[in-house]
Amino acid sequence: MFGLGKAAPIAVEPLWESNVGGHAIAAAWSLDGKRFSAASAEGPVIIFDGRLGHRIAQLPGHNSGTTCLSWRFDGRVLATGGQDGKIRLWDPETGELRHALEAGAGWVEAVAFAYHKDWLATAAARTLRLWNSDGELLTEYPRHPSTISDIAWQRDERFFSTAAYGQLAIFRAGESQPVKTFEWKGSILRVVWSPDGNYVATGNQDASVHFWYRKSGKDLEMSGYAAKVRELAWDSTSRYLATGGSPVVTVWDCGGKGPAGTRPLQLDGHDTLPSALAFQYRGPLLASGCKDGRVCLWRPAKGEDLLFSVRLGASITQLQWSPDDRFLAAATSDGDVSIFRVE
Repeated sequence: MFGLGKAAPIAVEPLWESNVGGHAIAAAWSLDGKRFSAASAEGPVIIFDGRLGHRIAQLPGHNSGTTCLSWRFDGRVLATGGQDGKIRLWDPETGELRHALEAGAGWVEAVAFAYHKDWLATAAARTLRLWNSDGELLTEYPRHPSTISDIAWQRDERFFSTAAYGQLAIFRAGESQPVKTFEWKGSILRVVWSPDGNYVATGNQDASVHFWYRKSGKDLEMSGYAAKVRELAWDSTSRYLATGGSPVVTVWDCGGKGPAGTRPLQLDGHDTLPSALAFQYRGPLLASGCKDGRVCLWRPAKGEDLLFSVRLGASITQLQWSPDDRFLAAATSDGDVSIFRVE
């Protein structure tokens, strides 16, 4: 079911659909936009032609279940992690397994390639490691005080952050100790850098969003959400931070002196909690998806009403824009993958 809001300066058309055979737990476009990968929680990982939808490769993934994936910046390596404690590096053209690496614990929480370098950060329980795509272990970090829940690279520099219960840590690639640690008494679920690298935001178990200025360490907390916050997305200008945690998507304006004391924009288009948020890489559009299968498009900078909506057959688990912002991928808990052209 499709629908357009009052303002409709965009055109959206379905491009192709497929299914990965189980709950779509992770998905990502290659950075050249040519391929789209999606992983089933059952294990298999499918690599699609991003424009045509045919299957380039079907990878076995992880027998006990795949948990996460990440593309190398040049699209020539796909990394996956699983419940078997392994990190696997694949050739996306042939489907060949290049390397199988030990993550350090029985469940891999996160794998994340750097934006412009051959660095792969991996997290399993309290173990953090840095590799290259030849399978070489570059850095073995001291064990974290608690399970690492997320990893995020800063877009244009050598820094990445890890989230865990009680702390957010920032590391510089090649150094074994964090360059900065922000302590916070609570369980951090998700961490995202602003594109300009000035801010780090976290979504938390206690139904709050925390916000740090990287250089000064000054922090803010936005509380009062209806549920724990896993959904966070920055716009390309680093001004707007979209957050989940309630049926109304909340967008904070971080321009000027920041969001302190301001009223956020409330985007009311979902009947259930959002389960995915994604801003375009350079454009102004925000995609939101929720547990009842609805996907919405917004333009928060203009404060406009709902621009577009479509209801898919199951809970939205992933929303991913192609690097050129022309295509939006949505994946569901039933394993369906739908690609839309947006103009």
